[in-house]
This record gives sequence, C-alpha cells and structure tokens, in this order.
Amino acid sequence: MKTSTLLGLALALACLLPGAYALASCSVHNDTNWSFTVTSGNTSNQMVGSHSQTSIAAGKIVGKSKEGKTVGGFCKDGDKLEISDDHGVPVLMPK
Repeated sequence: MKTSTLLGLALALACLLPGAYALASCSVHNDTNWSFTVTSGNTSNQMVGSHSQTSIAAGKIVGKSKEGKTVGGFCKDGDKLEISDDHGVPVLMPK
C-alpha cells in the first residue's frame, strides 16, 4: 500500500474513535436549584447545572454542590437519570 493510503486510513480511524467514546454516556436531567460537579467513570469535573439537561460519562457517579449537597449512584451507557429535590435532599433516580 502507498504511504498516502495508509495515512488516509489512519486519519479515518482516528476520526471514528472519539465518536465511539462519546456514545459511552448517560443523560442527566437536574431538576434542582443546585449545580453539581460530577465525577463519573474515569471523567472528573463534569458540570451538571441547576434545571439543566446534560450528558456525563457512564460509570459510578459522585456529585457535589457548592452548598455541600451530594448525590451518587451508577449509570450504564444510554441510561437516562434525573436529580430531584426530596425535601432538601438531592436524589438521583432513573427517569
């Protein structure tokens, strides 16, 4: 094979890998007044803002707010979760 063909194949493969990684995520809807900094899977410092929807890495979830509230749990690829306020306590549950 020519060097230019190999280079083209390597570039195409490199473009596909980040897309596969992006699919390994969970959808989280935060229905509280608190914003959380979340560590999940092997990814830290993910932000889940108050009253927002976002995606985080799949795996064990540990979230902390500036107000000292914590939330935790686990999600698998494709899961949809919700953080709700249960009388001042944030609760992570399937949506």
